[in-house]
Amino acid sequence: MMRSNPLIAPALCVVFALTACTNADAPEPGAAAPDTPAASDAAPSAAGSAPAGGSTVSAKEVCAYLDGQLPTLKGIGSETGAMANLTVNLYSWYEKQGPVPNGRQIDDQTRQECPAIRTEVLELAGMESFERL
Repeated sequence: MMRSNPLIAPALCVVFALTACTNADAPEPGAAAPDTPAASDAAPSAAGSAPAGGSTVSAKEVCAYLDGQLPTLKGIGSETGAMANLTVNLYSWYEKQGPVPNGRQIDDQTRQECPAIRTEVLELAGMESFERL
């Protein structure tokens, strides 16, 4: 009888989620280069506001979403599982809102608006930054 490792499924979720995210920003073959700077190069114009060309989600909305995810992340019980859950669900949530920001932009918003929630979410997922997503 073969025993399964309980970390395999969450690890695969992370791999698939990260693979999907990496290709999301890749231009299509033959596509013209945009004339505007990349969203990752844009700086937030003010605390809690969306960066130019980036996410249309406010820092308050991100923090409210993350706060609502805390019970789920705590219930998962493993950093790998929490990271996989956070990766998939946060990306999906952002995608429904509009453009998906990069990890640095999420870090900037959450550091300013809700540092305690940010710290708790990142600790549950075993990360130091949203850039790891």
